[in-house]
Amino acid sequence: MVEVLKSTFEDYLPLIERSIKSADFVAIDTEFTGLEKSAKERTNLFDTTEERYQKLKSSMSEFTITQIGLSAYKKSDKNSYTATSFNFFLYPPIFGPLDTRFLVQASSFQFLCKYDFDFNKFVYEGIPYLNKPQILTVEKYLHSKAMFQGKNRSNDVDEDTLQALCSRVAEWLVKTEEDQSAILEVADEEIPELRHVKSFILRTELKQRFKNIWINVLDNEQRVVQISKLNETDKKGDNITTDTKEDRERLLENLKGFTRVIKMLKGGVPIVGHNMLLDLLLMYDKFHKPLPDTCEEFKKNIQKMFPCVYDTKHMCNTNRHLFRDSGLLENSSLGMLYKNLSSPAGQQFVIDAPSVVHASDGYKDSNRPHEAGYDAYMSGFVFLRLAHILTFLHVKSTEVRPCRFSRYMSELKPYRNKINVIRGSINHLCLDGPDPQSNRPDLLFVQSKHPSFQLHALQLVRWFSQHGTVDIQITDPRRALVATSNYYCSNDILKAFRSHDKITVTKYNKWKHSPVFRRYIWAGAILSGGACLLALLSSRKKN
Repeated sequence: MVEVLKSTFEDYLPLIERSIKSADFVAIDTEFTGLEKSAKERTNLFDTTEERYQKLKSSMSEFTITQIGLSAYKKSDKNSYTATSFNFFLYPPIFGPLDTRFLVQASSFQFLCKYDFDFNKFVYEGIPYLNKPQILTVEKYLHSKAMFQGKNRSNDVDEDTLQALCSRVAEWLVKTEEDQSAILEVADEEIPELRHVKSFILRTELKQRFKNIWINVLDNEQRVVQISKLNETDKKGDNITTDTKEDRERLLENLKGFTRVIKMLKGGVPIVGHNMLLDLLLMYDKFHKPLPDTCEEFKKNIQKMFPCVYDTKHMCNTNRHLFRDSGLLENSSLGMLYKNLSSPAGQQFVIDAPSVVHASDGYKDSNRPHEAGYDAYMSGFVFLRLAHILTFLHVKSTEVRPCRFSRYMSELKPYRNKINVIRGSINHLCLDGPDPQSNRPDLLFVQSKHPSFQLHALQLVRWFSQHGTVDIQITDPRRALVATSNYYCSNDILKAFRSHDKITVTKYNKWKHSPVFRRYIWAGAILSGGACLLALLSSRKKN
């Protein structure tokens, strides 16, 4: 595993790009600051696809990514893959008009603490990133030079540090003769805070104050600033203008940060994740554009970014019945899938499963659950093992052979661009076509038998959850709707409460149980009756 921080990002960028471009597929995972901004956005089994999207959009736009993991898998020999894993800390940039506000959910931070998340690296060493509207905002701000005007300076300019440097330069210029070719080098031992001043700001400020100098920052860390005195011939050139333009472009690229990595992933290599709907929403919102108004728009646009996506949670849930005897897919959490599929039983379920070798020692013989880089690696491993099993599941063991990755891709077409949905009316989204019909059982209708007995959601949850996962909607004090996760749960509840002394439980019928439809029926009956009466009266008058 390679840990990538703000201070090392530029150094590792060539390795990251080579790994992505040469990969057969790239697995991803994100960690973030929260799941739901309020109880109103809490997801449940009643959600339609659009309702679920609107809830997630409302929440994900308010939270931010703390960590993102990439694991690039490349076939290295006949039956082995090399996984090159990266763990990135991210933090929103603070520059000019950009000062991102994001929510933090206490339970999410507690969860990160449980797995030893390094909050200092998140804040101090988090790599910046920008989406398209933010890039346009920064470009406009840089060209306006607003950072060098009055009150706008405070957000971007360390006045004390710049003043200390300007004082050094002024003293040096006074001592240096006009025709003397001299160089002043200011190291971080003299002005330590200098490394925190952006190169573009430093150069622009010095050039505004001193018209006869040339500034060169010797490295990205700005540990040494080299200043030369220009003679009359140098002053006539256009070096200063060109240099400032290059600084501006360099600053913008620095602020784009991790967005440059996302650009490498767009439109090419297959992307793998586990239960990855939130990952995709966050990546779209933070690195591309604010989330669109509708789910259909999101599906269309995310397909343009990542045309080939696989969700190992969906692959597992779809095929669990094939592994009932082995129990390999009984628990679909990422950690348990990885444990079961990497066990001797998982390796031998179908022979000749490809092995995975780490490109570095970071994750060798280690277990770091909920570190984004490690979860990305596990997602890739689970995907590769499932790909092999599903490809050769119905092939005689004597005919199983190591194969090319392209064969796996051919066999996995039914799972392409299908994204798992938790506790919803449908079990997955289809990014490149219409979503499936709901396979959830009909809603259950609950009614109290006695006018004095009022229904309460918590009481119903206690009664019904013994039989499986349920969600409750109280429609009035004596009536409620129940959504169940599967037919076993629904049927068990119907049987268990068939003779209950306080409530009746039946399958929901909108014509019978919906107050809206009952009103329509009564209104229709009244209108029909009125029409018949008018017709009868009219007939009598004619006679």
